[in-house]
Amino acid sequence: MSADNKQETYVVYVKIRPFYDECMESLASMFEIVVFTAAEQDYADAILDVLDTEKLISKRLYRQHCINIDDKYFVKDLRIIDDRDLNNLILVDNSIISMAFNIDNGIPVAPFYRWTKNDEELLFLHSYLDELYHIEDVREHNKDKFKLKEIQDGKLQL
Repeated sequence: MSADNKQETYVVYVKIRPFYDECMESLASMFEIVVFTAAEQDYADAILDVLDTEKLISKRLYRQHCINIDDKYFVKDLRIIDDRDLNNLILVDNSIISMAFNIDNGIPVAPFYRWTKNDEELLFLHSYLDELYHIEDVREHNKDKFKLKEIQDGKLQL
């Protein structure tokens, strides 16, 4: 095998956020779930293949689908999902920067680290998504709830 064909293998350990299985199963019965990550595709697929054994995720979008700003930030533009109306799309992320182009579609969540104790973020998310289920335009509801545009514009401090 030549050096050009050499493949590197990595071992990745994943700590699954509490309540992941219950929430995903329930939410998949209500919503179409698409993962939109700023991670490289190989890395993301390795993790998602472990997390999604039940095939609840209908589509995966990766770093190459993001807009790269200054080689520093990866923004997820929901307009690339051209067969869905923006009033029905939700972007859940722990980074407001990732939501910059569709800020009112965004639902911010706290980051999860392996040392996080008593994490119930997915339960809170599930409860909020239950609220949105029958809403015609999620953007209006999110705008009132999270005020992310005001935060983005520097008019409101966290």
